[in-house]
Amino acid sequence: MLSKVITIAQQKGGTGKTTLAVNLALSFIKFHNFKVAIIDTDPQGSLGKWYMIRNDKGYSNKNLTFKTASLWGAQYESKILKETNDVIIIDTPPKIESDARPAIEAADLVLIPLAPSHVDFWATEAIIEIAKKAKRKILTQINRANHRSKLIQDTYDYIKSINVLSTNTLLGHRQIFVSSMGEGRTVVEKQRKGKAIEEIKAITNKIISELN
Repeated sequence: MLSKVITIAQQKGGTGKTTLAVNLALSFIKFHNFKVAIIDTDPQGSLGKWYMIRNDKGYSNKNLTFKTASLWGAQYESKILKETNDVIIIDTPPKIESDARPAIEAADLVLIPLAPSHVDFWATEAIIEIAKKAKRKILTQINRANHRSKLIQDTYDYIKSINVLSTNTLLGHRQIFVSSMGEGRTVVEKQRKGKAIEEIKAITNKIISELN
């Protein structure tokens, strides 16, 4: 059993943390047959709403566990869940700064989504600092990206300047991520093939490589 914790963190709202969390969770399950637990620490409860819709519509939750916790409680919950799951994903709220420390300290990998935007760069710095002080492995994910944007190279340059790793896969700003989320599903369940699935699979494989 892998028994690893991934904390998805970013101070700026709207970076797609929750959408990334659920798509990675189902990718781990579908393509690697992992047991996955997801922990919602965001008071907004978007992850919980997604899970409720999923239950109401009768979609399979085989190998998927859902929990809620505070940022402080996530450390305790993840420790317990590691006993029975390959991967635990902690979804955090925006604007967390120092409050993020317990969720980051619980992690084997801190995954930081950021859009190709200088505002996102600025918001990332506090999370990077906390994760580095905690001596946790950091992986950045360029998210909600327009593949033709001139800011893509700026984003890679920024990631290089702060000396952290990137998945090196752009996650496109695709409507299927939004529509599947609203249905209580993910892209890997809604489609058999497509660019979105290829991107999620590539990110999943990169994460596994880093965790190993």
